[in-house]
Amino acid sequence: MFNRARFTILFCFALVALMLSPSTLSAHATSTYAPAVAPGNLAQYKVLYDSCQSTDPSVCQSMGSSINDTAYAALEVIAVSGPTVTLRLITIYKNGTGSQEGAIVDVATGSSNVTSLAGGAPGDYFVLAGNLQVSDHIWDDPSAPTFNSTSTEMVLDSSRSVNFLNYSSSFSSYGSSFSTSSGFAFDRVSGVLIEVSFSITTTGIAGDIQISFALGMVDNNIWGTANLPDFGLSADPTTLNIVGSETGTSTISLTRSPGFSATVKLTATPSSSSVTCSLSTDSLAMGGSDTSTLSCAGPSGTYTVMIEGNGGYSVHDTSVTVSRTSNTNPAPTTTQPASSLPMPVVYGGIGVAAVVAALVAFLFLRRRPSGAVVAPGDAQAPATQA
Repeated sequence: MFNRARFTILFCFALVALMLSPSTLSAHATSTYAPAVAPGNLAQYKVLYDSCQSTDPSVCQSMGSSINDTAYAALEVIAVSGPTVTLRLITIYKNGTGSQEGAIVDVATGSSNVTSLAGGAPGDYFVLAGNLQVSDHIWDDPSAPTFNSTSTEMVLDSSRSVNFLNYSSSFSSYGSSFSTSSGFAFDRVSGVLIEVSFSITTTGIAGDIQISFALGMVDNNIWGTANLPDFGLSADPTTLNIVGSETGTSTISLTRSPGFSATVKLTATPSSSSVTCSLSTDSLAMGGSDTSTLSCAGPSGTYTVMIEGNGGYSVHDTSVTVSRTSNTNPAPTTTQPASSLPMPVVYGGIGVAAVVAALVAFLFLRRRPSGAVVAPGDAQAPATQA
């Protein structure tokens, strides 16, 4: 999810610890395990801390780059059907790149399509059934872990009932000893994850290793006021009227909502391959001008150019109409010098010229070949790259 390689490894350690720890028998029976979230619900998270210490530096290096590279992370509910919740897991990194991943979880069985390294362990720790409490199984399964406690806590300036799931475990394997602790906090009413923390300490043949991290909710729209950071895309002008061999341009502008820091990649796609379009820049990074100039050229006609902006987890587009016409301006009129010849002579000359033109047309044009001949003025200029 958040720097997926490392997050998956750490999260799977926590799942292993949960699998190795005995479950507490339930003292409270819940009649149904149903979602208490709705489409559009959103929770935002940040890394609270993340550390790796080892007597062998290569161990921490092999864990990949730090999850502190994450600038923004969110969980968004896309759909709810029976016990199944479809989620979108969103990540924006500090280098401007972004990603998203779909997740389908079942709050009754704990199953999820988000796989882990823990040998097929259940993956649904994102959203649980609503209105569970202390001693309830987190899923409708007698072997599922049970909540250790339920208490009232201040969460994002609101008083919330929170379910806690905490484990600690110690064991030995392959000549090394392991000590792990993990903790989950869920909003009792909605079942949404509030915080997860994990630590593992190992000693043995591989050296001493200490790994710990925590991820916490920083906002939501369930009882908070969170909005999904996004962007808008616009063009000015939206219609280009181009005459002759001119090149038309339009300014493509990006408008960011608060919190949206991703780099947006731009692409321009004309409705006809005869039209060529280019962008002055196809990458709009946070802190830049957030504008790009679209330039188009092509043959006569009317076309639509679709400009798409991809921000990693969000895609928006805008369009520009390109209308090109040939140069219809009349040829400049040449001023004729005053004639000193008598008017009857001038008219006579015009008459002779007309007769000559008629003879040329009769003698030559009637022998015109059957193949089409394109007059120079009718040839279309080749499309050029703007």
